[in-house]
Amino acid sequence: MIEKKFYPFKFNMNKSIPEPIAHELVAIKQVLLAIIATDYEKRQVVLDGLSEINSPIMKDIVKNIKLIDANQL
Repeated sequence: MIEKKFYPFKFNMNKSIPEPIAHELVAIKQVLLAIIATDYEKRQVVLDGLSEINSPIMKDIVKNIKLIDANQL
């Protein structure tokens, strides 16, 4: 059974994105992180790969993935 936990994800969105679309994008990111959160080893592989990408969007996602491990301590 999957243990339900809630993490304080905070995604930054470009202000030029219309609000309804930004909400949809945040929802998609949250679902993806919820899936990634279920498996520590896969999460580390994903984190390592995304950490190498130098873009503000990926840095934001990496920061939020790290919240999962920080809240499990």
